[in-house]
Parts: sequence; structure tokens; C-alpha cells
Amino acid sequence: MKILLSLFISFSLLSAVSLDTKIKQNKKQLSSKKIQYKKMDKQLSSVAKKIISAKKEQNTLSQKLLKLAKNIKNNETEFSQLQKKEKVIASDLNVVNEKIGAKQKKFVDLVAKNFSLALALEELHKPTPDSVMMKEVYDLYAKKNTNDIDALKKEIEVFEKKKSTLKLKKSHIEKAISTYVSERKEYKSKKLKQDKLVKALARDKAIYKKRFNKIKAGRKSLERKLAKLKIIKRNNVKAAKDRAAAKRLAAQNRGSKSNVKAPKIIASAASANYTGGKTISPLKGARLIKKFGTYIDPIYKFKIFNKSVTLKAPYAGSKVRSVLSGKVVFAENSGGMLGKVVIVEHSNSMHTIYAKLSRLAPGIHVGKKLSRGAIIGKVDKSLMFEVTKNNKHMNPMKLIRL
Repeated sequence: MKILLSLFISFSLLSAVSLDTKIKQNKKQLSSKKIQYKKMDKQLSSVAKKIISAKKEQNTLSQKLLKLAKNIKNNETEFSQLQKKEKVIASDLNVVNEKIGAKQKKFVDLVAKNFSLALALEELHKPTPDSVMMKEVYDLYAKKNTNDIDALKKEIEVFEKKKSTLKLKKSHIEKAISTYVSERKEYKSKKLKQDKLVKALARDKAIYKKRFNKIKAGRKSLERKLAKLKIIKRNNVKAAKDRAAAKRLAAQNRGSKSNVKAPKIIASAASANYTGGKTISPLKGARLIKKFGTYIDPIYKFKIFNKSVTLKAPYAGSKVRSVLSGKVVFAENSGGMLGKVVIVEHSNSMHTIYAKLSRLAPGIHVGKKLSRGAIIGKVDKSLMFEVTKNNKHMNPMKLIRL
């Protein structure tokens, strides 16, 4: 028996050493992940700043292009109106020129027909009463014709000035349009480059984000694994001590000639008081098959303190519900007899533990917020249900109603 006990203790110690090695390895990996996480976070922050700057420049260029398009449109409209005005002025100029030509022709024809003889006699210094009268009529008519032609010429000057002004305006507008078109071409080129830059930065951000999330997930996984290894180490050490104590007690009982009057408690826990109202059962239609508190081991006849209750499932695949609203702080396959385990944190420093789950419900993960009655997972045979308050175990049957 002593040899077996020594072997058992040695195995437990070796197991503890192995766990210590794993814990050290995981701590080293976690430290490396944290460095990668910080580095990637810095790169993401840098890319995000570049994207913001590029988008700002992109927006500025877009605004400038819109303004240029508006200026070009306005100038093209004004240019078109000036062209129309120029056509009208050119038409008016033609009309005035035609009027001048018509008046001059009419005057020449009139002189040739009516005043040529009188003018000839006047030139020969042989005037007659008729020629003198005709000369006076001619002078009056010539003066009127000259005045009319001068008026038409002045009108032509006005039109010519208008035409010149319009040409100058057209020239200025053409230059403005040319400048705007050139600027638009330049800004379009710049905007195209900015668009490409923003797309490239967005791709970089997506790549970095993917890597970042991968490192983040790896870091969380290592943290959970590290916590789990520490729990396993603590539980293994405690279980090894309990089993060693149980074997010693069994050996003592077998070697003792006198009957033991009262069994000895080798495992106990401080219980938490609970005075609140009862809530729903984690398993509908369940039956209590293992109670909370002290019970006597049927083989070794010593007392053991059971920190949980075991509820028999009404059928395979029965749904397990959160008995109170809270947040998931642990959700993993613990292996061994415990199977998949979920721990939910509630208000008033209370935690509920659901063990021996055959599967977890979709979306159940660390950080998930649950309402009362939310499905946590399923069990095939039975559910191990545990409750702690202020880090002390309490009788789950004080909290739930079957």
C-alpha cells in the first residue's frame, strides 16, 4: 500500500511538473503574442491615420472638381450668350451698312437724274434762275443725306464698339474655360491617384485587421489555456491530496480493530448564505440525483463535501438555460468527466457553473451577455450545476426551483 501510495504521489508530482512546464511555455507564447498585438495595433493606427488623411484630400479634390465643373458650365453658358449677341450685332451692322449703301446710291441716282444739269451750269458760271433754285435744293438734300449717313456711321461705331467688347469678353471667357479645363484635368489626375491610394490603404487595413484579429484570438486562447492549466494544476494537486488522504484513511480503517463510530470529513467548503427569491431551473423537467453538501463515500466510508448538484436530464439533448441574466466568463471543453463547461457571471458577486454539457449553443462565447432563460447548450444524461456567491459555494437548490 505504501509503495502504491508513493507511486501515486510521484505520478502526481510529475504531472504537476509537466503542467508547470506547459504553464511556462504558454506564458512565453502569451508574452510574444502581446508584443505582436501591440506592434499590429500600432500599424493599424498608422494605416487608419493615412486613410483619414487620404479621404480628407480626396474630399477636397472632389469639392474643387465640382466647383470647376460649375465654373466651366457658367462660363460656357455666358460664352454661348455672347456668341448670340455677337451674331445679333453683326446682323445689325450689316443692316446699317446696307442702309448707308442704299442712301449713297439713292443720292447718286438723284443727283444724276435731277441735279446734274444745274450743277454743270453752276460749274460753267452760267447760272439760270432754275439752276440756282435746283442748286439750293441740291445743297439742302446733300446736307440731309450727309447727316443721315453720319448718323448711320455713328450707329456703326456703336455696334463696332459693342462687337469689340463682346470679342474681348469672349476672349477672357475662353481663357478662363481653358484654365478651368486644365485645372480640372490636373485635379482629376490627382483624385484618381487619391482614389487608388485610399483603395490600397483600405486593402492594407483589411490585411492588418485580419492579422490583428488572428493575433488577438490567439492571445485570448492562450490566456484561457493558461487559466485552464492553472485551474487543472490546482485541482490536480488538491485531488491528489484528497485521494492520498482517502487511501491513508482506508488503510487505517482496515488496520484498526475498533469500529469507527463517526465518518471523518476530508473535503469541505465554506458555504455562502442566500436569502433571495428562487429562479427557474437550468433544466426543465429535471430530477435531482445528487445533492449539495456532505455525503458519505460508499466505498471508503468517509465524508465528502459536494459543492454542486447533479440534475438528471428528462431526455438526451435537453436544453440548458441560464438561470439569471449575466455575462459568460468561461466557455470551453474542459475534458474528462466535466465535458463542456460554461461559467456565467451575475450581479451581487454571483456565478453559476454549468458542467457536463454535450454541446454549447451557437454564439456562446466569453463576453456574451445572456438574459434569464437564454439557452446555453445541451446535455445528454445529466447536468452538474454549481453556484458561488462572494467566491463561496452555496446550495444551488436555494436559488433554483425544480
